Amino acid sequence: MKKLLSAFTSLLLCIACAATVTGCSKSESNLAMGKELMTYDSQLDALKNLNEKTVDAAVIDSVMAGYYVNNGSFVGKLVIKDFDLATEQYGIAAKKGNDALISKINDALIALSDTAYADTAEKYGLASEKLITAQTVNDKANATDDSWQKIAERKKVVIGYTVFAPIAYDDDGLTGFDIDLAKAVFKYLDESVVCEFQLIKWEQKEAALENGTIDLVWNGLTITDERLAQMCISLPYLRNKQVVVIRKDDENKYTDKKSLDSAIIGVEKGSAGEDAVKG
Repeated sequence: MKKLLSAFTSLLLCIACAATVTGCSKSESNLAMGKELMTYDSQLDALKNLNEKTVDAAVIDSVMAGYYVNNGSFVGKLVIKDFDLATEQYGIAAKKGNDALISKINDALIALSDTAYADTAEKYGLASEKLITAQTVNDKANATDDSWQKIAERKKVVIGYTVFAPIAYDDDGLTGFDIDLAKAVFKYLDESVVCEFQLIKWEQKEAALENGTIDLVWNGLTITDERLAQMCISLPYLRNKQVVVIRKDDENKYTDKKSLDSAIIGVEKGSAGEDAVKG
């Protein structure tokens, strides 16, 4: 009876792990960093668990790390360590084959490179990370599919996002770099098209695009070969890299990548940070 009860309890714990945002643990001998990996529904959840000492380090996007370490409740508690992890570029993703929609977005970003795009980057402290200029060439300029026409006729575009300051966050209403930039792009393309922002789970973004729940993932999406094969992705529009965030009290403990061998590391499910930890 005790064995049966123990097995049932273990099953319940596994179900709870899958159903909550508190994180699921994976002990993997082949991790590139750390002794154990904890995955969460968002990068912010990884930081919260770091602050609460559930994990020893978090691997997240540099654009987000810089914001949270210097703003809000984490000030003075967390520090960023640059351990020479992956350097990346962000893109905007649509369903595979929706080249015309992405081509229009590319056109708008190029046209707005010195105005709304530049102003938005400056507003959120990301001016040095901006990648598109007026001289950038639209690699999808010859697209002929009807994906843009459908959006224009429907007069609505549904954009998937996660909470990810300064990219997208709630500050008496949804705001952030990607939120403001998306609005500026569609205002330029067609003022009658309304941007509808839908909160998604990051690890489900591909499925949400494929089944039509959303039209775009516009939320600090790292461009990878795998994603290029699965989605239609815009020109790279923002520079980013993966960084390690630790508690300030542990600054002398974790001094390089090797020192993380004994650490429990938190990441967002399906993120570039998870890829960096797994290696």
